[in-house]
Amino acid sequence: MRLLLIIFLLIGTPGFADETSYAVIEHGREIFNRCQNCHTIEEGGYHRIGPNLYGVMGRKIASLPDFDYSPALKEYSGVWTAEALNSFIERPNHVAMGTDMSFRGINNPSDREALVSFLALQGPGTINIEVEDTLLQALENGDAERGKRLFHPCQACHSFNAGAANKIGPNLYGVVGREIASSPGFGYSEQLVKLSGIWTPERLNSFIFEEKKFRRGTHMAFRPFTELSDRADLIAWLKKLSPDYSETIKR
Repeated sequence: MRLLLIIFLLIGTPGFADETSYAVIEHGREIFNRCQNCHTIEEGGYHRIGPNLYGVMGRKIASLPDFDYSPALKEYSGVWTAEALNSFIERPNHVAMGTDMSFRGINNPSDREALVSFLALQGPGTINIEVEDTLLQALENGDAERGKRLFHPCQACHSFNAGAANKIGPNLYGVVGREIASSPGFGYSEQLVKLSGIWTPERLNSFIFEEKKFRRGTHMAFRPFTELSDRADLIAWLKKLSPDYSETIKR
């Protein structure tokens, strides 16, 4: 009830209803930074591993025509109401068992309230609070020298010099901008072979973060990097190993 009241006050007035509501929305914006590993939220924004979330409140579940939803979400009928979003964000895989969304959920009710209230303001006819794309900023400003040090354990499974033979994993020279599962002579898992597109920094970020859509069924066994700064630095180093990659490619 409190969540619905805050959303009503914020949407139904030209400004924030009071300082308490403003603080909730600001907290929600901070929490959304975690979501940017997989989602954009600006109007007309592109999809990452998850769909763009602009206008998600009131939208039919799994309804964007240009996004490939998991079968679990396609079977999850209804509309994204405040209650539905709150329940899904708490435990995504319990609400839609088998969803590709690897996020474990947010247990704190106040955090969920803040995030849902923020999402409610990102759509047609709402306030549309400006959001900085912290993921792209991090990926564009990674420290390649630190990433080279972070890459050291990866050498147990991957070579990284031009023309070097594959190891247990494929050679990663030129991986940024390369077609997924395309290193010559390497036997990829069935899961990766099914994927299309190229390894952009954003896709690599999701893969290193252990995104289920990429990792389920693959042979990768390394411990994922949970800190965005670590992933950004590692990807900056991989960019240095990929001289043909164009920075104009963002998807």
